[in-house]
Amino acid sequence: MQIVVLNGTLTEAEQDAYVRQVTAVYPVSIIEKLFLDVQDDRVDVRCDLHRFRNLRKMGGYCIGEPSGWNRAKQAELRDTIPNPID
Repeated sequence: MQIVVLNGTLTEAEQDAYVRQVTAVYPVSIIEKLFLDVQDDRVDVRCDLHRFRNLRKMGGYCIGEPSGWNRAKQAELRDTIPNPID
C-alpha cells in the first residue's frame, strides 16, 4: 500500500492509525493508495481500491474482460450455456 500525505506531515504512528481505520472499513479489499490530506485540524482520507478484472474463458482461451469485447463476442457470451458444477 502506498501512503500519500498531502498539505502537511504526519508521524508514522498517525499514518498507521489511519491505515487501521481504512482497513476496518474495507476488510476484504486491497487498498492500492491511501491519500491523507492534512487540512488544519482535520485529515481527509481517500483511498484507491484494487479493481479485480472480470476475466472470461471462451473456447478454451482466456480472452479478457467482457466490457472490451465487440458486440458479436458479447452476444456469444450471452448465448453461452454454462456447464453446471456438480
